[in-house]
Amino acid sequence: MKQFYVKTKKGNLRALSGHDLKDLHSDGDYLEFRTNKTSLEIIKDLPETTYYNKSTFLIKEFFKKHIVALIGTLLLILALINQSLSVYSIRFIEEDSYDEEVLNFLEQYYYYIGPFRYLKGNLKDINNDLRSTFYHYEWIALQKSGAILYLDIKEMSNIPIEEDKEIGSLVAKNEGIIKEYHVTKGTVVIQEEKYVNAGDLLISGEVKTYNNEVEFVRATGYVLAEVLEYKDYVIPKKTFALMKTGKIEIYKAYILFGKQINKTPSTFENYLVEEGKEVGGSAFKIKTFYRYEIKDVTNTYTSDEAISYAKSLVSKEFRNEKTIDKERIIYNKLVRIEEDDDNYYIRLIVKTYKNIAMFLPY
Repeated sequence: MKQFYVKTKKGNLRALSGHDLKDLHSDGDYLEFRTNKTSLEIIKDLPETTYYNKSTFLIKEFFKKHIVALIGTLLLILALINQSLSVYSIRFIEEDSYDEEVLNFLEQYYYYIGPFRYLKGNLKDINNDLRSTFYHYEWIALQKSGAILYLDIKEMSNIPIEEDKEIGSLVAKNEGIIKEYHVTKGTVVIQEEKYVNAGDLLISGEVKTYNNEVEFVRATGYVLAEVLEYKDYVIPKKTFALMKTGKIEIYKAYILFGKQINKTPSTFENYLVEEGKEVGGSAFKIKTFYRYEIKDVTNTYTSDEAISYAKSLVSKEFRNEKTIDKERIIYNKLVRIEEDDDNYYIRLIVKTYKNIAMFLPY
């Protein structure tokens, strides 16, 4: 039962007789006590009488004493919730897997509230779209930890195709210092720690047999060298691209004897169309189409972003040409950057541990 605190003039003592009063005591010219709701309904109209609900009073007192701490705790909880939902930054798990196209593609899955950015949809659907769009990657996946998105990208293994019937030698496709080699077929004509020029013979396809005769084979193996190169890039300060907004229209076209007989207007100003399922026969069929709204996206690069992008192009080119796991980039450094109104002009110096062997048929 609810309890109420009551304060009333001593002159009202006679009127209190017969009511449920607890902890009755005097406070100067007033009497103070506790009572229930039934008694309060009779007592509350006595002259100079005030009252309040015990539970409400305790709650008010609690909030008075702890309001600052409560507000701070509430703000902390909201900050933690926002952190778990928002996207502060995007990072590539492997730095050399940086891909500007993937970042642009993900823009359609964000929405903004003030300065905060959030994901639209769930990660499973986004990852399915990533894998269907960037199918040339062996693996691509988006993960979220707190307010940070992590992109895990793995390139397809670039395994060289060898035609065993075609004879020839392996020559250097780059100049460099030989560090390691492995020959499965052919005659070695190089030494470790020796410098070779592009085009120099590395592994010959001419093999001497036990009776000093010469047999012509297809030279196979790899030659790893330290290669030092300059890379020059022109990076536009602004780039323009068409990106999907995430909005989609699905419509059906009714086709009679090869001609569409229904109208299918679109609410989108710009869009891409993909064909879906088709049912029916040669006389009449129904085809499903998907319209994806697209928009113009302008990306503006700062000098630091242009440098990062140029370095990513080096990494991407290296991964595409990589033939064995031992190959790696030793360093990828900026030599200079210049700019005009439209472009950045970037020169990088790149040192790699690289398979320089290139097949040259006879």
